[in-house]
Amino acid sequence: MKTEKKKEKSSDFKVKLRIDHRTVITVTNENSLKSWKARYPAAIEID
Repeated sequence: MKTEKKKEKSSDFKVKLRIDHRTVITVTNENSLKSWKARYPAAIEID
């Protein structure tokens, strides 16, 4: 039986975005960060 290697996630990139006064999301890659910033230009990066 052939075994497959699992893709390792890069946990190096983690950014929290505050979209509004009560919503905070965690983004794990740079493309997602660009996408969220495009949708919510007033979002603030917390970490």
